Amino acid sequence: MARVIPIDVIKSISGKYGNGSNDYFATNSSSGRIRLAKFEHPYQGPATEKQLAQQKKFAVRQAAVSAWLNANKPNEKNGAKGTEEYQLAQKLKRQMTLSNITQVVFKYMDGDNMVKLPKPGESITPAINNGGDNGNTGAGGGGSQGSGSGDNGGGSEV
Repeated sequence: MARVIPIDVIKSISGKYGNGSNDYFATNSSSGRIRLAKFEHPYQGPATEKQLAQQKKFAVRQAAVSAWLNANKPNEKNGAKGTEEYQLAQKLKRQMTLSNITQVVFKYMDGDNMVKLPKPGESITPAINNGGDNGNTGAGGGGSQGSGSGDNGGGSEV
């Protein structure tokens, strides 16, 4: 089979590409692989109470991640490379071959939405319960809710 190198416009495509379409694109930003999935029977009804609760929980966790990133990212106050914690998160991202620093922050976030990165020399495997999530928070923590596809049970990374 031939290997195709997509043009720049297609390289970063993710999500549905049309209003009435059942086709869904997902791009892995690390490997550059693009996958196409087709929803056979997409859910049409209103969100259930459990779905609404999960969406609310995700919104709170995402807000905590954004606040952590804003407080630690590179800027005039934190320096050109950010805080030591931010640099450690970048190092962990490379060690775990994750595509986004947000995934690291989600992975080391406890049930109270506090980020607890390991100290240098400690194991990089989090010993923290991730708040009862589906146990796969490292696969796509920055995803969108409600799509119902993807390895993380909640969408794709955009």
